[in-house]
Amino acid sequence: MKETPARISSIVLRVVLGWIFLAAGWSKIGQTLPTLASIYSYQIVIPDSLAEFIAMALPWVELLLAVLLFAGLLFPWTLLAAGGVLVAFTVLTAQAWWRQLDIDCGCFDFSAIHPALAVLGTPGGATLRNVVLIALVGALWWLWSAGKSRSGVPAA
Repeated sequence: MKETPARISSIVLRVVLGWIFLAAGWSKIGQTLPTLASIYSYQIVIPDSLAEFIAMALPWVELLLAVLLFAGLLFPWTLLAAGGVLVAFTVLTAQAWWRQLDIDCGCFDFSAIHPALAVLGTPGGATLRNVVLIALVGALWWLWSAGKSRSGVPAA
């Protein structure tokens, strides 16, 4: 199969998104109580049993999305799921930003890369970061659908 710029771009975007989901999921493995505390910090009204289920399941959902993105499997369903998770995160962080809540987004710590990146852990920074990630999912969807419409086979 000939590697076109669109196909290469699709692979790069899948790997970038895959690494982000991998890092996010990996950082939560075995951290059910801190993840639950992060969920409660958003001050949303959900049953405790649902919050506990999310705290236990979220790392595995993120890891599964990472594997599917790396492998390019189950397109477009993987993109829909990744986009859905990111939209949910964005809504939650945006409402926390708007309500001026001091939240722990439950994400990995970007300040380990550079201290200036600590802003990405704030509600505003997390919201903007998630909007960028949603745009990456959108770009990947566009590349997939454009490749599919030309050849009948998904580009991813």
